Amino acid sequence: MIRLIVPVTICLAAPLDAETCENVPYSQSNCVRVLACVGDQGLYFDGEARGWDTGPVTGKISNGITCDGTWTADGPFGAGMGQMTCENGVDIGVIYHTQDNETGTVIGNGSDSLGQPIQIWSGENVLEFLTPDGSVSPRLPCMSGPIPMS
Repeated sequence: MIRLIVPVTICLAAPLDAETCENVPYSQSNCVRVLACVGDQGLYFDGEARGWDTGPVTGKISNGITCDGTWTADGPFGAGMGQMTCENGVDIGVIYHTQDNETGTVIGNGSDSLGQPIQIWSGENVLEFLTPDGSVSPRLPCMSGPIPMS
């Protein structure tokens, strides 16, 4: 099985249950948005990761396929890993590194069981992080080129 970084999902206009997703450091009720590039054909994931130190991750790929799994942050030097299984049977695995523990900001890489590369970002301010100066909307810096986010 391939490992996945913190919750991963394809980027949609808003994460699942966006109205209930809020950053609550050191709490199991913590929730942050997870965004990821899937492969090199313009697919992306938008979802959410819940919990603290470990928890569930859910989301949807831009082609409509839903995925869910778990993430854990117990590695040395801020490393963590996640894994998900999608409704089409594809497994995703990611290893990530924490950039800011308080905001849940992580950056990572992995792959799926089809051999496609995965790039992920998550955190309370993930959209601002992915918005270049002067841009109207954030863009995922995917291998196939920047993918605009709503």
